[in-house]
Amino acid sequence: MIQIRFRNILKITTPIIFFYIIISLGWKNYINQFFNIKFLIGIVLIICFLHFFILFDKTIEKGYKSMILLSFFILFIPLIFSFYKILHEKKITNDIKIFLYINLTLYILIRFTYFMRVVYIKIHNPAYIFITSFVFLSFIGSFLLMLPSSTVKKISFIDALFTSTSAVCVTGLIVLDTAKDFTYFGKIIILILIELGGLGILTITSFFSYFFRDGFSFKEAIFISNFLNTKTTNNVLSLAVKVVLFTITIEFIGALLIYLSIDKNRIESDSILFFSIFHSISAFCNSGFSTLSQGLYSEPVRFNYLLQLIIAFLLILGGIGFNILFNFFTYIWFIIKKYFYKIFKDEYFICPIQIVTLNTQIVVLTTSFLLFFGTIFYYISEYHYSLLEHTSFLGKCIVSFFSSATSRTAGFHVLKMSSLAPPTILFTIFLMWIGASPASTGGGIKTSTFALALMNIISLSKGKNRLEIQRKEISSNLIRLSFSIIMLSLIVIYISILIILFLDPKKDILSISFEVFSAFSTSGLSLGITSNLSNGSKLILIFLMLLGRIGVFNVMIGLLRKKNKIISSYYYRYSKANILIN
Repeated sequence: MIQIRFRNILKITTPIIFFYIIISLGWKNYINQFFNIKFLIGIVLIICFLHFFILFDKTIEKGYKSMILLSFFILFIPLIFSFYKILHEKKITNDIKIFLYINLTLYILIRFTYFMRVVYIKIHNPAYIFITSFVFLSFIGSFLLMLPSSTVKKISFIDALFTSTSAVCVTGLIVLDTAKDFTYFGKIIILILIELGGLGILTITSFFSYFFRDGFSFKEAIFISNFLNTKTTNNVLSLAVKVVLFTITIEFIGALLIYLSIDKNRIESDSILFFSIFHSISAFCNSGFSTLSQGLYSEPVRFNYLLQLIIAFLLILGGIGFNILFNFFTYIWFIIKKYFYKIFKDEYFICPIQIVTLNTQIVVLTTSFLLFFGTIFYYISEYHYSLLEHTSFLGKCIVSFFSSATSRTAGFHVLKMSSLAPPTILFTIFLMWIGASPASTGGGIKTSTFALALMNIISLSKGKNRLEIQRKEISSNLIRLSFSIIMLSLIVIYISILIILFLDPKKDILSISFEVFSAFSTSGLSLGITSNLSNGSKLILIFLMLLGRIGVFNVMIGLLRKKNKIISSYYYRYSKANILIN
């Protein structure tokens, strides 16, 4: 009976802790007496005792007990650390407070993960949960960015919502100067929103679910497989763990390389280490946010070609898709294993028949094709324009390659956007529209969608009634889906351009079109009109960023597909009708 009361108390403590952290960090310059370290230690100690007593309840389910046990250790470790530091140093230091805040944040994530498991059971629409998570995160982020400690001066709700949505949808469009208008705390919030948005909060909750997966149902596995864009439910939680750990590893390596590549004396930032971490996460998540006022076009890094290559490869890795990366690394591992057996064991290692899937081949070839021809196009088109400031041949090539890579989804720019030639602007719009690859941190219609549609057109031109690639027939459902995504994207983009033209009639139609394509594809590039748009136009761009990150079809499925409805068209067929097309 006592344990049940403790469980009810815990339900209330989680939102209380959340608001406590927000208030203590957001208004730290205004109210410091009540929100001190001693009070914080007291809160953690009380919650630890509650978890400890609940563990003795034999009636609780396995999943809940695992969550309580994990939460207990997450909170108990900082308590031990805090008491050790106090006894050893005879004073309460600031690092204790930071450690407690980090662990309390992890505790909230664990509790939120368990809450999401309850939602999985009650809501039978994975797409609806996926949509809601992004919208919810955008609104939470906007309120956090409006805290007094987040900004240098007071900002409007529209600007806060726009910045938050741009970070969550990993777009990079900005209406405020990230370097000047946001404090160090505000930049940390933006960085967290980028990470959560890039991976997807449901991938992160799946990561935590791995640690208390007792009683994990088949239905939950199906839902999470939908979120991770995988067709199998086998080891779906392990895949979520791989995605998170791989992301952290690449971002850590990227931050280290960025730190070593920059001139520390020329960078004006809160911290060189923070600059490196921020740009590594921003690049891998394809967000395009920067702590420099002019982004990578800023004077200290404009001619740092090594930095540009590092960021280019980070955003390519983030935009190519986790399934593709894991499949490719599996292939590399088998090749290494094969030669290891041959050289050191004098044995022949038999590899699986087909390691590299057709999906991987299509995505890698399409990405390589776009990167190669994009680099050539930028080099030729901008040779007498924005590339003039880069004197060396190598510099021009690297900048062209970087521009080709970043245009499809990343949002960074090393060329002066206002001096781009008209052909370059139109070509950039095309690259932005295609975007990144499926199951990645990028947006757009996706490379595989574009490739399938193009190959189907070629197949029809040859008189074939089906699409065949490498002796494999592509499902007609996939082809219909590809063309549907293309048509829907063009319809949404056209309507958005039309509305913004009505709301901001004085703006140039090319600049508006560029802005709309950038928002929908979550690219983040701009010709410089974002901050000057009306609030109505900003709301349209916010909607486009959400739509582009979530996916038009996911939104339609979430809104139109009825719960547990069996599609009856599988059980009958009407007579065929002939409609003239061409």
